[in-house]
Amino acid sequence: MSAGRGRAALLVLLLACGPPAGVAARTPAALEVPLPSAPADRFRIEDDPDRALVASVYSLPSTLIEARDAVALLAAVRALDARRQILVLADAPMARALAADARRLDVRVLETHGGPFTPWPRDPFSFARAKDGAVRIIVRPNLQRGREVDAAMGAELAADLPADLDREWGGVRWARAAVPFHNGQVLLTRDAAWVTLHTFEPRALALLGLDRVPVASFGTSAGIARYVDVVRRAADELGALYGRAVRFVHPLPAASDADAPAAALVARIGGGAGIDLDSVVTLLPPGAGARAEGAAGALVADVALGQRLLAGATATDRAAFAARYGLRGQPALAAALAEAAGSARGQRLGSFLDLVAEHLRAQGLAVERTPLLVVPAALQLDGPLASGEDFLVTMNNVVVERRADRLRAEGFASGLPTLDDAARTAFAARGAHLDLLPTLAASVVRNGGYRCASNHLRAADGPPPRRGAG
Repeated sequence: MSAGRGRAALLVLLLACGPPAGVAARTPAALEVPLPSAPADRFRIEDDPDRALVASVYSLPSTLIEARDAVALLAAVRALDARRQILVLADAPMARALAADARRLDVRVLETHGGPFTPWPRDPFSFARAKDGAVRIIVRPNLQRGREVDAAMGAELAADLPADLDREWGGVRWARAAVPFHNGQVLLTRDAAWVTLHTFEPRALALLGLDRVPVASFGTSAGIARYVDVVRRAADELGALYGRAVRFVHPLPAASDADAPAAALVARIGGGAGIDLDSVVTLLPPGAGARAEGAAGALVADVALGQRLLAGATATDRAAFAARYGLRGQPALAAALAEAAGSARGQRLGSFLDLVAEHLRAQGLAVERTPLLVVPAALQLDGPLASGEDFLVTMNNVVVERRADRLRAEGFASGLPTLDDAARTAFAARGAHLDLLPTLAASVVRNGGYRCASNHLRAADGPPPRRGAG
């Protein structure tokens, strides 16, 4: 009997016989709890950058991620933080490949039984805490096209947790949200959930009974007002889930706007369609930088800045960048990236980002700009990194935390030193230190930056617990 068949037979036997007497089954179904509806009992989603990271969760499927890239990332995270719990959801081949390095790095590898999951655990679930501080995992009810299997990721994480960690976290359970969400489209602070008009597209269409955005109606202020009113209803629902006021990173058309101004504003907002908010905007709590001045900060991506920094890179650095992402090199690289930035789509995106920067400044945030490259699919060489889609190389898709000693962020290195240096400078201006980690290129070419490729449990108010305590 093969090892695979033997394991399958054992699983059937366990399911038939059930757990030993007195031992509760740790199955996804057994760990589900209802989501409290009373405001006083709601689970608190604590993903704001003012809190320290207690644990980081990565999903590293062998179907997309090379084991050597996974080890490089995990080793770098461990080097940055000796205390943090590091958990990896892995299929059987990846679990085997990581076993020795996981022991060396003190990483918990959770071999998954469902899946294979995608390498983007950010979007489908949120960490939260119950009133007593116990950890809860809130799973979204909506399915994302092409990623339907990820609907089970949060529940499986709860079921696969080691017993000591489950005890330390108060007995982890999971609940399904009543409203759809996509965490790549929401940026949380202590007091607000920042969003765009695009955050609410699935829910707005459901409320309108439509299968696509009614763009044809956006030529009139009345048509725009109808859509914005539905978005505001959806925003109220989402605000209840996150327990925060919902704020937009861009202006919304006012009821008094005439047709032309309203349509022009919506057209600028439309330049950000199809892009996750966390890929182009990072929010920082007040820091201690030279220009921080006690204000909260916002780092907003800039297409033109990315082009200027690419032009200033050495030929050697550009060649290394192309090799990192499986792209054609010079002279095709520079020409294609310049064309993408100057294309109608690139200009619409640039206009949207300028709008966001202007609006956030008007809201009292101190704004810095960070470089962004739009990489067209036509540059991709045949091979394992060929995704067949345009992708972004961004310095915004990062995770921010406040430790006792400083405000810091961690994210993927871009592969281009001029971009990395500019990003460090922008973060430092807002009082934050930026640590750059080895890039999972197979994730980036599918538009998954570091924040997308990770999910994090944060400390409740007060210092984070020691690893292994409890």
